Amino acid sequence: MINAIVYCLLVVLVLAGIVSSLYLLLLLALRPKAIGRLVVVIPPAAAEADIAGLLCAARLRLGLMGDLCRAEVIALDCGMPKQSRAQCEALCRELDHTALLTPEELTAQMKTLAKK
Repeated sequence: MINAIVYCLLVVLVLAGIVSSLYLLLLLALRPKAIGRLVVVIPPAAAEADIAGLLCAARLRLGLMGDLCRAEVIALDCGMPKQSRAQCEALCRELDHTALLTPEELTAQMKTLAKK
């Protein structure tokens, strides 16, 4: 009886190890080699809850891909009201590797990255 329990536990641990190893291999194979930027376009009529949801969902996507410490989330301001922009700036300060940019600032940043 005890042998069967030990064998079952051993099989479960081996299967968990195999699944986690396969997940790691897939993660390494599918992850891009360069530092990524995930651009989230925020519509002008977005409410504060929508902005927070969009940014947190983008951070979660990066976390699931394993790029949370290497990548950056860019919130693109396409004419947000001042109150929404202030709330988005506060949220970007609170979250690591998150920035709020206008389309002109994003274009300038991409041009400087292209020159490197």
